[in-house]
Amino acid sequence: MAFRAPPSHLPLESDSSSRFLPSIVALMVALLTFSIVGLAALHDSVGQWSGQIEGSLSIQVPPTELANRSPAEREAALQGTVDSIIEQVSTMPGIARIEELSPDTMAALLEPWLGPDEVISELPIPRIIEVTPETGFNFDAVERRLGVIAPEAVLDDHRIWIERIADVAFSVELALALLIIVLFGATMLSVVFATRSGLSIHHRIIELLHLIGAQDGYIARQFGRHNQRLAFFGALIGLLIALPVSALIGWLGMRAGWPVPSLVLSPTFIGLIVAIPFIVAMVAGITATRTVLRVLHRML
Repeated sequence: MAFRAPPSHLPLESDSSSRFLPSIVALMVALLTFSIVGLAALHDSVGQWSGQIEGSLSIQVPPTELANRSPAEREAALQGTVDSIIEQVSTMPGIARIEELSPDTMAALLEPWLGPDEVISELPIPRIIEVTPETGFNFDAVERRLGVIAPEAVLDDHRIWIERIADVAFSVELALALLIIVLFGATMLSVVFATRSGLSIHHRIIELLHLIGAQDGYIARQFGRHNQRLAFFGALIGLLIALPVSALIGWLGMRAGWPVPSLVLSPTFIGLIVAIPFIVAMVAGITATRTVLRVLHRML
């Protein structure tokens, strides 16, 4: 890809397009990079989070009809129900691990909202049993077994939430993908307008070149190389703007506790980001060349 301008009979460097085309391309490429990084981060994060949800279930054992008992009697009755559930469900196929969430852990989770442990101990707090499924797990069978052991127990089904999250994530990903296409198309459209502007400005010179034997292909290559060079430097500036801002957003996200998406750090993704200026420049050169050939075919 030639980015140094060879000798040309067209004074393209003095065109107005030389001033505004790199700025437009830089803005479009910056937005394009933000969209690509956001799409990759969203896809990776939702996949990781969904995988974590799918890898665990929970059984809630509420203190139904036990609220009027003393705290000691209520806790003893709940503990008996929890022990019975763990004992019988653990023998079912597809259960990799099953254990109760300790009262201390529950108290620590509820303390910011309900106050110190002394207050929590006086409240009818449900018991939580964590279940890690494996191959062969049958949700309906476990739910039926719970209905026999403890009808008040509830097996949380995360599949509904996963489906909803997947639907929302797919919609956002589709919107980002369409935005990427629109931004890329707008970038190439700006190249077309800049090329047509250059053709109008140098219309007389182009006619003179034709009179002395210049072919359409020669003129088209002049415009193609010129716009290719402008698009490359504009895209490079846009990328240099987008990457630090994306890194800053990622750093702020890490401070807030968000994990860094592994896809964003993969060599393939990094290579794609680095290749953006070259891809934009190549397509811009082809677009400019074809635009000139099409216009000259109509003009002359």
